[in-house]
Amino acid sequence: MVELPVQRGKPAALTDWAYGVIKDSILTLKIDPGAQLHIDELAEQLNISRTPIREALLRLERDGLLRIVPRVGFFVTEITKRDLEELFELRELLESHAVKKAAFALTDDELARLKRLYEENAAATERGDLDAFLQTEIDLHSFLIEHAQNYWLIKMMESVQELIHRERVLSLRSMENVRASAEEHRRVVEALLQRDAELASRRMAEHIHAVKERLLQFLDLPED
Repeated sequence: MVELPVQRGKPAALTDWAYGVIKDSILTLKIDPGAQLHIDELAEQLNISRTPIREALLRLERDGLLRIVPRVGFFVTEITKRDLEELFELRELLESHAVKKAAFALTDDELARLKRLYEENAAATERGDLDAFLQTEIDLHSFLIEHAQNYWLIKMMESVQELIHRERVLSLRSMENVRASAEEHRRVVEALLQRDAELASRRMAEHIHAVKERLLQFLDLPED
């Protein structure tokens, strides 16, 4: 049985509320990939009727976070080796390009802000604060994507952010990966502070490729 976090109050828009609660549990891996979701159980836990639960699950299926097995039910989308490799291939292409574009666009003040984001990320790593590491890692990557000044690149990254979030939560299971990622962030930021667009782009590509390789080493993922 899937267990959802205790909820303290329900808004009027029950479908939106149920969608948010279930989605958050999937993205943070409180619900395991591959788990089956039962409408009756979820309705009982959230103390609402079946209809908003079903509507929420259908929305999550459209998001790619659930799959429907006919006459069986809803299942959380699994993370396979192929999924991970394809997702990281996309990230490597888009984020390395974003960094190259950002290198020419960032002002001195924005570079100072980027440096502070890295320092917060490094400090979180040093004290073993994985929640803070995750948030500052997201903030750092998002900052660079936003400053690429490319509307469609930003929209493409937004379309896969939820799938990327599950990968990021998985990556926290290895402190070796966390420490290595923080060091790779330093190398990217250093290149940007030097306004070396080619070097920053190459280091971002190397970082994303390295994270993928580390994840594949310590995660036991199905092939497809």
